[in-house]
Amino acid sequence: MPEEIKRCTRCILPSTYPNIDFDENGECRVCREFDIMNAKIDWQKREKKLERILKRYRGKGKKYDVLVPYSGGKDSTYTLWMMKEKYNMRCLAFNFDNGFLEPGALAFVKESAAKLGVDLITYSPHKELLNKVYKRALEATGEFCAACVVLIPTAIFRAADTQGIRLIAAGFSDVLESPPPETSYMDRVCFKDIMKPAFNLKELKWDYFFPSWKRMFGVKQINLPNYIPWDLPSIYKTLNKELDFGKDISTVRYDCLGTPHSSYLFRERTGFGKYEYLYANMTRAGVIDREHALKIVEEREPKEAPEGFNEFLEEMGCDNSIMKDLKKKSVFNFKTRNRSFRKLAMRVRKLLP
Repeated sequence: MPEEIKRCTRCILPSTYPNIDFDENGECRVCREFDIMNAKIDWQKREKKLERILKRYRGKGKKYDVLVPYSGGKDSTYTLWMMKEKYNMRCLAFNFDNGFLEPGALAFVKESAAKLGVDLITYSPHKELLNKVYKRALEATGEFCAACVVLIPTAIFRAADTQGIRLIAAGFSDVLESPPPETSYMDRVCFKDIMKPAFNLKELKWDYFFPSWKRMFGVKQINLPNYIPWDLPSIYKTLNKELDFGKDISTVRYDCLGTPHSSYLFRERTGFGKYEYLYANMTRAGVIDREHALKIVEEREPKEAPEGFNEFLEEMGCDNSIMKDLKKKSVFNFKTRNRSFRKLAMRVRKLLP
């Protein structure tokens, strides 16, 4: 990475990160905030809580106890393995194809589900609709991934609801994967405001708007990394031994073929990279050392438009003109849900039995 960029001495966040500052030891304010929020985690207490939740749902569904969103990446694969092998839950694996799914990832999804003896369903929305949504999101906000932030959770909850499943167990980690709140946000109010100039919203109803709050609150979601330590070296070791995962922590592979293009657009728009903040999260949480993180970021972070970038834009019906004024584009230029209502909804969901 360029030597002139100042970086946190603990994680790897650069000085280009929004509202960053460094203390006398060179640690950034994100690390300091992390320590305050995560100073006293009792993992034994959390796992006991997880076991109480799972006991409440185990054996209660007609055919399945839990739906596991399954992309074929390390986190979702380990979550599925844990739910089936350690916690003895009757699992339905749900794979979502956003139009950019890497063929090898889908093959692994099918093979590993078969090895585990787990039923698998895959949902693939029509590519023409997807490209139209991605185009509008890209032109309006500078990133097409904003569409998936609404699309994927809606598909997951709808799948659980239609299958009569009351529990979703995902492998998403707030600590390791949450994007910077200063640059990234999305809810259905925001999504609707972005899309309404380009769509009759009835076109989007099935894929982007869950049928009712009542039914949505009838399904509980848990994220496994919030309940047990997420030890990446141990996770890779387990997956390679049990499911022939074929990757380690340094492997450069994209389950979503849009990732290199998304990362390039993000960097051009914000001044720092997706891999910088993701691996800063991992370093800060102690799951990877700082030098290793810097090496991976150097290999993965796009310094120029990735190969096939123009063809990728063309597939969505765009061209390089979308790069004009890219830095001015943001989801924050659109309406968002009332923050108090959002916090209340999240609190209620956590209290679901």
